[in-house]
Amino acid sequence: MRPARSVVLTPRGIGFLIAALVCFVAAPVLSLPALLYVTVLLAGLVLFSTIFVFGGHSNVRIERSFSPQVVAPGNTAKATVRVTNLSMIPCLEAEWQDELPAGISGDSAGVLPALGGSRQEDSRVSFSYGLQGLRRGRHSIGPLRVQVLDPFGLVFRRHSFGSPEPLIVLPRRIDLQPLAPRGESDAGATRPAPQHVGVGDDDIIARAYLPGDAMKRLHWKATAHRGELMVRQEEQQINPRAGVFLDCDPRSQGTARDGKGLWEHSPTFEWGIVAAASIVHHLARTGYVVAFQTSSPAIEYEIADGQDSVEDAMVDLAVLEPDENDHDRHMKPERAAFAILGRIDIPRAEHWVHAVGGARDVHAFVAAGTSAAALDVLDDARWKVVTYRPNDDLNQMWSLFDGVIRA
Repeated sequence: MRPARSVVLTPRGIGFLIAALVCFVAAPVLSLPALLYVTVLLAGLVLFSTIFVFGGHSNVRIERSFSPQVVAPGNTAKATVRVTNLSMIPCLEAEWQDELPAGISGDSAGVLPALGGSRQEDSRVSFSYGLQGLRRGRHSIGPLRVQVLDPFGLVFRRHSFGSPEPLIVLPRRIDLQPLAPRGESDAGATRPAPQHVGVGDDDIIARAYLPGDAMKRLHWKATAHRGELMVRQEEQQINPRAGVFLDCDPRSQGTARDGKGLWEHSPTFEWGIVAAASIVHHLARTGYVVAFQTSSPAIEYEIADGQDSVEDAMVDLAVLEPDENDHDRHMKPERAAFAILGRIDIPRAEHWVHAVGGARDVHAFVAAGTSAAALDVLDDARWKVVTYRPNDDLNQMWSLFDGVIRA
């Protein structure tokens, strides 16, 4: 803001100038030279007040911090602002307001107490206020707006101090209900597939006997220990694996850049972000090693103990944007995969079948409006598809996969 435009006359200041003008005109008309002294006094007070507000808060340093720096949606972070007067001229009491973007709410206004000169002990002050994240993303907080009023209440000046500081709001995450995947025993009977695998020399665990299990699979030691029939169950991996893939193509997500070069809001893309965050967290919590990738090169994580963490993936999801560029290679093949796609056409469906072709079981969320021909492509690849709309409940959509995942 230019200095000249930052100075504003108050109604009292405007009244002083009008009175000065009236006195100046009336002095010769009424032959009262004393009115000229009144004119000089009134105009001089306005001029003095203008110079005063120009000098006040002319050299101030702003330091801003957040605790925590990354916040979940709906949770509160504390913003702490320290104001230091670097000038030898004291600063009067002033009103302050921290500029907040649309995705953040908070009581970011108050009264800044008077500050002493730079060589005085009271030359700095700190204050805090609460912020609440409403929408995922990297949000810039600031600059600090300070409104300085002169002692006579004639003129005030609006200052802007400090650079904006980023506060990251994580994507919304929903606790998903456990699914009931099923498999087949050697004798053809269906049984619940294990969620966690035991340890041992042969990676063998025991489970309760179910009708149809082959008698040769009885685990006699476990049967004697538990007092009920137990059968052997072998797993080749100690930790099951799953892939989660998110479509970032702007055409599929129904978005484009606006006149400022920013991506327009896409409810479909935001639903996909929530779904990806929730599925990744759910799988990692239940013991899976999760390979999480986006169609763009923006995100590629291997989430497991000693490797990448869910928190790292959530931070990247918080700032993820649509991207027209696909990975230059195929997605990592996983035993089971979950794909969150937008409204795809036939070429895009073929792209995804090719990219995730190594997975044994693929379960996909596909946005409503996808053509029947594109859905046929996924069906021919034996994908389990659930169609969603941006206002659909994720847990309800997730439950439609119940009982269809093979062990």
